[in-house]
Amino acid sequence: MSSTDSSRCTTVWLARHGEVHNPNNVLYGRLPRVGLTAEGRRQAQALADTLRPRPLVAIYSSPMLRARRTADAVLAVHPELGRVRQDSDLIEVRTAWEGEPVEALEQIDWDFYSHPRHPDDDTLHAIHDRMQRWLGRVLRRHAGHEVLGVSHGDPILILVGTLAGLALDPRTIFPKPYIEPGVLYRLCFDAAGRFEDATLLVPHAQAAA
Repeated sequence: MSSTDSSRCTTVWLARHGEVHNPNNVLYGRLPRVGLTAEGRRQAQALADTLRPRPLVAIYSSPMLRARRTADAVLAVHPELGRVRQDSDLIEVRTAWEGEPVEALEQIDWDFYSHPRHPDDDTLHAIHDRMQRWLGRVLRRHAGHEVLGVSHGDPILILVGTLAGLALDPRTIFPKPYIEPGVLYRLCFDAAGRFEDATLLVPHAQAAA
C-alpha cells in the first residue's frame, strides 16, 4: 500500500441482494438455490449502473446464490476486477425459523432473535461480530479505495446501525418499513479507518423515475 492510499478516505459500498424467487412465501434464509426474480435482476442491474462509474478495487459477496447473482451484475460492468470474492462473514442469518411460512414470522413480528428455536441460531452479537470482521479486513486491505460488499438485510442493518450508534436491539436496529431488496449503503471512513457517515441509496427506484 502506498502512502497516497493510506492518506485517503475509504468508501465501502454495502448492497442488499435483489428480489428473490420465493413462490412458497417462506423465510428463505440459507435455503439453497434461491435465485433472483426478473425484478431482482432489474434491481441488480440498476445497482450495477449506479456503481459503473465508481473506481471499485474489489467486489465481495455472501456465498448465497441471490447475493452472488447480484454481485455478478456489478462485476459485468467492472470486468477489470476479474472475479467476485466470496466471504462467509457476509452470509445470511442462520435461524431454525428458516423454511417457515411468512405468516408464522408475522406472529412474532419477525423477531427470531428474541424467539430462537435452536441453540445454534445466530444472535445479534454474532452477526455484528462477523460483519465487523469483514469490515476490518476490507479497511486494512483496501485503505483509500472503494469496495463493494453484497450481503443480506439483517447483517447490513446490524452493521450500519451500530456504526451509527444504534443499540444492538431488534426493536431499534431494524427499521419499519424494512429496507427493500437492491438498496445500497455508502459508508465513508477516514484515513485512520474511523466511521464518518452513511448514505442510503435505492438505485432501482431512481432508474424507474
